[in-house]
Amino acid sequence: MPNGWMSEIPEEMVPSAPFDGPSTLETNREVGRDRLIRWMDLSRRALHAVWGYDSFRPLQEKAIENVFLGRDSLTILPTGGGKSIIFQLPITVMEGMAVVISPLIALMQDQVRALQLLGIPTACFTSLQSEQEIRRDKARMFRGELKLVYISPERLLMEHVIEELAGLNICYFAIDEAHCISQWGHDFRPEYTRLGELRRYFPNTPCHAFTATAPPRIQGEICQQLRFTDPSVHQGSYFRSNLFYRVKMRGSIKPQLLKEIRQFQDEDLGIVYCLTRKETETMSAFLNQEGISALPYHAGLAAEVRRKNQDAFAKESIRVMVATVAFGMGIDQSNIRFVIHLGMPKSLSHYQQESGRAGRDGLRSHCTLFYGARDMAFWKRILAEEGNQEVQSYHLDCMIQYASRFECRHRQLLAHFGQELEPEKCGMCDVCTGEIESLTNSKELASKILSTVFRVRQSFGAHYVAQVLTGSREQKLLDNGHDRLSVYGMMKSESQSQVLDWVNQLVSQKYLVRQDLRFPVLRLTRKGFGLLNPKKAGMDQAELDVFLVKTQKPKKAKKREFPLMKGDPGLTQALRALRLRLSQEMNVPAFMIFGDRSLHDLAAKEPKNEQELLDVFGIGKHKVKKLGAQILEVIRDFNASDV
Repeated sequence: MPNGWMSEIPEEMVPSAPFDGPSTLETNREVGRDRLIRWMDLSRRALHAVWGYDSFRPLQEKAIENVFLGRDSLTILPTGGGKSIIFQLPITVMEGMAVVISPLIALMQDQVRALQLLGIPTACFTSLQSEQEIRRDKARMFRGELKLVYISPERLLMEHVIEELAGLNICYFAIDEAHCISQWGHDFRPEYTRLGELRRYFPNTPCHAFTATAPPRIQGEICQQLRFTDPSVHQGSYFRSNLFYRVKMRGSIKPQLLKEIRQFQDEDLGIVYCLTRKETETMSAFLNQEGISALPYHAGLAAEVRRKNQDAFAKESIRVMVATVAFGMGIDQSNIRFVIHLGMPKSLSHYQQESGRAGRDGLRSHCTLFYGARDMAFWKRILAEEGNQEVQSYHLDCMIQYASRFECRHRQLLAHFGQELEPEKCGMCDVCTGEIESLTNSKELASKILSTVFRVRQSFGAHYVAQVLTGSREQKLLDNGHDRLSVYGMMKSESQSQVLDWVNQLVSQKYLVRQDLRFPVLRLTRKGFGLLNPKKAGMDQAELDVFLVKTQKPKKAKKREFPLMKGDPGLTQALRALRLRLSQEMNVPAFMIFGDRSLHDLAAKEPKNEQELLDVFGIGKHKVKKLGAQILEVIRDFNASDV
């Protein structure tokens, strides 16, 4: 193996004719079954020796086999599903280098630092590097010392960069965040559409695309735009069984947020997403006043401030990052225990990816969405100023239905991406665990709302309808004489926000529709008329099943426990303190030292020597060599003090 790399793997395991990039593409495709078995055995050894994992996750092994066979591929795995290792591991047991195309500098830097901690020679070329750093890393690349090179799509397709890469032994290209190539995707980036040009410059070099979110129509567009030839498509399940999903109506949001965060352990990290920069600043200041360390992150902050705030979160110097979607792609942190949205994102793809940043280590984590009518008004105003409104409106409607529909949260997310959930109940959402109260008088409540929409001549929006039903004394309502309607004040015991939520539920169940004229007014559908007068509408009662739900009043908050791992709490805290210190000394995120799952595994197993350290999840030989002595010292000191 070059440079002594992977020297812990027996030489007899290395194939006599290793893959060496484009020049042996046809040989790669015709590789025999026996040789492929040997390559995969070598990969499993690397998985344990370098990454410290005992086995591959679902689909990883099949996708890695495809990389060895040299066939173009598209892999779709949810956030936290283990996409990165599919394009990182194969090149470590191959001759040559792989090029990873990534859209964000922060994402590239994080992955490069993580790989370097594992002892894998890696570099990235970004605008933040000095000329001296670029010359140094290019020299290493030309000498064949690097296994992975990260680069942005804009830089990749520069003429001089193409010329430099053309003379190197590139085994494959890996295109991360591939959904950015699709106009139907949630993070469309025009520069990604040029990546199809790679076929012109490197016609025989395989390309592998990766994304966390790609409904069926986007999958086809990705393969077409990248000019894939007979690609292999690997799609994993979007079901994240360790994530608990909740949806709550937004009321007095500050106490709601405080109650939600205080249910977690004091050391648990989390992200709070806000719709506006102003709310980001406000909520960050509020949490600090309440004794919860937090920092804001949004596009209005200077780049240096954003970098410092993100570093503080990654190194666990603060507990909560309060952010807009600017804190988006590239958040590769594994130890996030909760993600809270204080408003709806503009699409389910955004929500799936943002909420999926919780629990990437497989430990139980929580995702809570607070929503209200203001979210819909906010996004409709934004979308009116943007292009591609048909696509954007479709995505927003899907998001609204998710928030207001009384149906398993996981099932809804999977259905959006063309998948089904086999269990009748997921056991990991507020609907399936009975946290939401189902109303027995749903039809009666629905009839009152529909009747009000009809009696105001289907000319007003949801907020106005809620005002009528709750008996508001707003001047506009009085001027219109709607305080004299028979439905006026029929729901005065309910809050306007609760009535608004029921309106949204009726929209999601197709009893009402928002018609965008100058303002989004409510109109009854045929189904809505049918509920009021089934005989006249020619509909059967069986077609008119309606349900409305009301979130139960929050019970007294309890600290949420994560019983997946066992170990002495005192030792866990001692190891956490070591992780924080090493993070600061090495200037890398704390989760890169070792993640929460490794932390708990260390506390449970209490290894006594380096060999036993290798049995801990996520700790391979390079980390043992670099950090093992300090980890073992903390464990020994803790046990000695406990005698």
